[in-house]
Amino acid sequence: MYPSAKKFSAKIVFGFSFIFLLFFAHEAYAASLSLSPSSGSYNVGDAFSVRIILSSTDQSANAVAANIAFSKNLLTLTSISKTNSLVNIWALEPSYSNVNGTADMEGVILNGYTGSNGTIITFYFKAKAAGNANIRFASSSVLANDGQGTNIIKSSGQANFSISPLKEKVATEEPIVQTQVSTPVFTDYSKDIHEGEFLVVKGLADPNTEIFINSDAVLSSTQEVAHVLAVVKSDEKGAFTYVSEKARSGTYMITAQAHYPDGVFSEKTLPIKISVSPLLSTLIPNNIMGLLSIIIPILALIILLILLMIWGWHHILHYREYMQKKLIEARNVVSKSFNILDEDVKEEVKIFKKIKALESLSNEDRLFINQFKKDIEAAEKVILNKIKE
Repeated sequence: MYPSAKKFSAKIVFGFSFIFLLFFAHEAYAASLSLSPSSGSYNVGDAFSVRIILSSTDQSANAVAANIAFSKNLLTLTSISKTNSLVNIWALEPSYSNVNGTADMEGVILNGYTGSNGTIITFYFKAKAAGNANIRFASSSVLANDGQGTNIIKSSGQANFSISPLKEKVATEEPIVQTQVSTPVFTDYSKDIHEGEFLVVKGLADPNTEIFINSDAVLSSTQEVAHVLAVVKSDEKGAFTYVSEKARSGTYMITAQAHYPDGVFSEKTLPIKISVSPLLSTLIPNNIMGLLSIIIPILALIILLILLMIWGWHHILHYREYMQKKLIEARNVVSKSFNILDEDVKEEVKIFKKIKALESLSNEDRLFINQFKKDIEAAEKVILNKIKE
């Protein structure tokens, strides 16, 4: 019985070892996304923030993607902040829709991240109706920094908030002191820049305040509208500077809005307009093509007219030579015909003289013969002159 018990014990140890290795091998490559805070109580009209937190303690995380769903009938998402974010490059700029109650983002963490409390992004909500509001991950992924893009996400949390109706103020209650907010002021910005350069905007606001920079650009190449939201922070003197990524050719309209720690926003500034010109290397060929599109048809028309003139002149000369040849032939024929006619007349005269030999010609006969010759010669001259004309 002892050997059998020993074999059974070995099977149990092997089974537990397998389960232990399987469980911990999975845990070693697990990452999670959570929402902080995950719960809270607010009144209608209150503003609060919620962060997406990345935890990946055992393996370096390289990329994060998330689709957030929130109770659109109870909450309004007012803005998104990338301040203190682990993400260095945004493959999909953070965006949101209060109509659908969703928010999306995709970002890359250069060199990876290993830790348990890394901020990915911060959402700013405002409670608009009483009820139990829920914020959750509709979909999410965390890719490992292993060169293969392994999805190592284990779990994604959610947050629940209790929204109470706005309490009526008691008549004796002292008025609430509201935060004094100031609208940022632009002091300087880029002018006359070209594609590939950076937009630089400077301004003044309250010290140590988040400044939301909204940029809407109409791109020259596609006429599409590109929207960029960036967050910068003013220094102790209230100065702030925004530097964009490399600009594409088009027209940019930029505004700024201050955001205070208690969730209050200032009014937006009046927009400034910055025009970004295309590079000369792309502008010159376009100008040349436009110029050639005008010159080439004109040159083609001129060449066609010249060829028509040459053909017409050649045709006229050929026709003139042809007519001269025909006229010469006609004149020769007429002249020959009259010579023959003249010979015939002379023969007729001889015959006439022989017939008249028996009796002498009268003066009238002689005049008639002479006049007849003159008439033939005159007719010949008239016909030849008409042919020459």
